[in-house]
Amino acid sequence: MKIAPYWRLAIWLLIMTYLLFIPASQLPTKPFIQIPNFDKLVHFGMFFILCMLTFRPVKQFTPNFYFWTPLLTFAAAILLEFIQQKISPSRHSDVYDLWANAAGLSFATFFYALFVHKKWLERIF
Repeated sequence: MKIAPYWRLAIWLLIMTYLLFIPASQLPTKPFIQIPNFDKLVHFGMFFILCMLTFRPVKQFTPNFYFWTPLLTFAAAILLEFIQQKISPSRHSDVYDLWANAAGLSFATFFYALFVHKKWLERIF
């Protein structure tokens, strides 16, 4: 089994885990961009990237990767929100974060289906 499809995914999971579990006191009090609900855009982006990076490894194991990849990343979203609530007294789970996560991975699925099957994009993800 090749490691190449997994290293990007592993690094991204480590970065996401760090960002999701750092104490609230270490988060910026004012976002660097003044956009309402900016944290939801961050959740959207994190899970968009997670889903995009998960397609290639899942594709190696099953022809039903358009079903399994979003399902696995959504399960990860639920698990990470649950763990965030349990291990961090200053952070909490938010159903709107989960919706943003789901929107990010849904958009990633459509993006992958429409654009990434082009060989030049598939090398990136």
